[in-house]
Amino acid sequence: MGFERLLSDLSAAFIAVPIQEIDQAIELGLARIVAALGIDRSTLNRVFPLTGRAEVTHSFAVEGVEPVPKRLGPARDSNPWALAKATANEPIVFSCLDDLPPEASIDKENWRSIGLKSHVMMPIVVAGQLHGSLNFGCVRSERTWPADLVARMRLLAEIFGSALARKRAQEELDLAVGVERLASSILASLVLSRHGEKNRAIALGLRQIGEFVGAERVALWHTRTGIPFGVTQEWHADGFAGPAAEGKTVELPWIYALLGSGSVVRISHLADLPPEARADADTLRRIGVRSLLAVPIAVEGSSAGALTLASIEREHEWPDVLTPGVSLLAEVFANLHAREAAERRKLAAEVEAAHWRERLAHLVRVHTAGEMSAALAHEITQPLGAIENYALAARRRAAEAVPDMGHLLDLIDKVIGQATRAGDVVTRMRGMVQRHELEPKLIDLERAVNECVGMVKMDCELREMHIGLASEDSPVAVVVDEIHLQQVILNLLRNAMEAIEGAPPGGAREIIVALRLNGREEVLVEVADRGAGIAEGDLERIFESFYSTKSNGLGVGLAICRKLIEAHGGKLWASHRDGGGAIFSFTLPMATSVD
Repeated sequence: MGFERLLSDLSAAFIAVPIQEIDQAIELGLARIVAALGIDRSTLNRVFPLTGRAEVTHSFAVEGVEPVPKRLGPARDSNPWALAKATANEPIVFSCLDDLPPEASIDKENWRSIGLKSHVMMPIVVAGQLHGSLNFGCVRSERTWPADLVARMRLLAEIFGSALARKRAQEELDLAVGVERLASSILASLVLSRHGEKNRAIALGLRQIGEFVGAERVALWHTRTGIPFGVTQEWHADGFAGPAAEGKTVELPWIYALLGSGSVVRISHLADLPPEARADADTLRRIGVRSLLAVPIAVEGSSAGALTLASIEREHEWPDVLTPGVSLLAEVFANLHAREAAERRKLAAEVEAAHWRERLAHLVRVHTAGEMSAALAHEITQPLGAIENYALAARRRAAEAVPDMGHLLDLIDKVIGQATRAGDVVTRMRGMVQRHELEPKLIDLERAVNECVGMVKMDCELREMHIGLASEDSPVAVVVDEIHLQQVILNLLRNAMEAIEGAPPGGAREIIVALRLNGREEVLVEVADRGAGIAEGDLERIFESFYSTKSNGLGVGLAICRKLIEAHGGKLWASHRDGGGAIFSFTLPMATSVD
């Protein structure tokens, strides 16, 4: 009964704990395991699938027992037999080191070096892929591990694996949003750079990329006649200078061929390269590169160069979630190539400017989504926690001698409902941040405005703000591009929230969105706040490109919003609100009906 209580308590604790407290909950859980089983220490390891590198993420040991080193290095080198077993989802159990088979000789010496006498390692496998292990060790004396205890240890590993997966999902969300924010910042720096300052802006961007992802070298390459890929600019951390000077190249024929065809090259472990890449592997070893991520840069469908990130100190796991973000960064530099080519040719200047506005509009949408990440994560975490809770309850019901199928089906329906709820949040945000071409269509304006209010409602609640919508009783139809309309409304709502945050305490923390007919065959939408207000001389200036009253603002949001509204035949302006605050208003021509 004691072990069953432990399983139940840990499962409930990991479901209820906020994501920022999950590390502490895992440490407390390991401490309870050590006490309940009478062992010396318990550790939770993470294994990076691409490199095989292992590290201890959490550990607890009784007093007087040495902790396991945090970084364990490549498991394929230190524990090859154990890695093979764990990859096959087979536990490793031994009461004495001498019980290990001859093929485990390398593992045996490694375990002996950290003092293990008896040990159980339970693999954590997610979707058929090894992600880590939960370990139970004795270092002061040997002990046996009954079969029924080992079976229950697997249940513990599943519980901890679920907690670890939840934490990793948040880390991946933060990484993806961080890279997108970085791309927005670098693009703004390149656009704002004066004549003669472009190279310095690029150098700063490469340094920011390297420091963010933990790479020691970041290089920008271009293609030209006679040289497939030559370095145009490179950043390296102190002590990690690259061998290729500006304009020079190195022999990487296999990698160059893939980049030239538009493929991303992701190398985490040089030993995994195919035989045809032998020359590339030899070159990378010679110049000290242990892992490489290379993303092609294409302009008008043709190869123009590449953006490369190299890890020198250790093998680097390039997670799947990182690749789209780095591709977005490569697109930033591709846009720079495209702009320079357009300036040199001096053709289609107005079309090119329109393309740049759309690219900026896209990155502003990404930036806005990034600012909403905390509320988005909070909104997604709730249904995910409920899914886990219902699934565990269904599992317990299914294990009963005579399962109550009605109750079981009800639990499964609840899992489906919560999954749909989480999926709706992701779909909503994905539609906003995807690259987008103009697609005007007939829509119900009140519905579109109401959806935008719903997207920021959670963020408002987290900030203790009230948001409300006042509208006409009858439907109002307009012909607009809905993604662009949402971008305008969300930008105005985010500005209102930030204005309230910057206002003196004690004021009304509310945002009112009003929608009404304007009497001239057009509809008027107003976003009113009780925030800090706008200085008299800034009512028009805030719509100028690259002018911002925020310390960390891009200065393009309101300028893009005005362009988008004007493209739909409307107007956008700002005014003071009686009693304090500001009102942002825009008009749109009315249509005759809604489909």
